Amino acid sequence: MITKELRIGNLIEVNPRENQVGLLSVQEIQKETIIGEMLSPKPGYHFRIKFDEIILIPLTEEWLKKAGFVQQNPGEVLWKNAKGLIDLHFELNGLKKFIYDGILIGKNIDTVNTLQNGYFFLTGEELSISP
Repeated sequence: MITKELRIGNLIEVNPRENQVGLLSVQEIQKETIIGEMLSPKPGYHFRIKFDEIILIPLTEEWLKKAGFVQQNPGEVLWKNAKGLIDLHFELNGLKKFIYDGILIGKNIDTVNTLQNGYFFLTGEELSISP
């Protein structure tokens, strides 16, 4: 269920009634809805959406870069965060997994919110992402 995957601050997409995809930061999680703050295209706008309107953002190389991860060598699957604490093995059409201090911590890291949640779990800090 999507409610178990979301935390305050997670980034999600929505496709509101105007048929324009929007990027939101989760502000509040309620029983049947969330309240989100729009980051684009109308920054600062707050609104309530139902869970079935939420679109989880697929993790891509572009999103990894926005989150401060750097590919170690072009064409390789190893990415490191800016602090060098976390390794992420990222294959576009393959396995995506967290390695922390040489230990496999999580796998199937396939959405931006999963990346955010895993990072928080490992470091106790929120992952800063530039949308």
